[in-house]
Amino acid sequence: MTTIRLKTAAFVYGMLAAISITWGILSDNAGIFFHPDPLPSMFSSLLARILAGGALGIVFGLIIARVTISSVHRFEWARGLHIEFRGLFGPLCNTDIIAFAAFSAVAEEMFFRGAMQSSLGIIISSLVFGLLHIAPGRKFLPWPFQAVTMGFAFGALFWISGNLAAPIMAHLTINYQNLHFINSYDPSLQLPRSFNR
Repeated sequence: MTTIRLKTAAFVYGMLAAISITWGILSDNAGIFFHPDPLPSMFSSLLARILAGGALGIVFGLIIARVTISSVHRFEWARGLHIEFRGLFGPLCNTDIIAFAAFSAVAEEMFFRGAMQSSLGIIISSLVFGLLHIAPGRKFLPWPFQAVTMGFAFGALFWISGNLAAPIMAHLTINYQNLHFINSYDPSLQLPRSFNR
């Protein structure tokens, strides 16, 4: 079952990445990996900016993942969302978690930040990002609002760093940490089972 889901995810996110590149070419923004109007940076070389952006993204992602874990332990709405995701994903091995986290982070950031934000702006790209996270069921209601917030955060990382390394690494880190937590923690047992990060 997991293999089928991984193949489906690879196909869907691969198509999204291809659409992103096509959008960039058609809108005369072939370099969708770079912000068209980035903030000035202390780093003169492109490699340094990419590495700094990636590091910034990882730190940001770890902070958000900690906030998520704390919310699940403290708030009923977050616990309900966590339980729904446990049912949706089922048991995952570490390879599955890495693959799902990487596919979604790279393709979604290419599309929403690299292509859409560069063409239509951060407000529209963040709102559309949130709308596409709407899912059936009352317990999923907080999810699109979280996605809109994260859309603005990822968009800001893109603008500040000047490249997609920051939002991709932030998105990947959040997904990786949260999928591990979803996979390992059953709120009905009250205590988290130990898991490796």
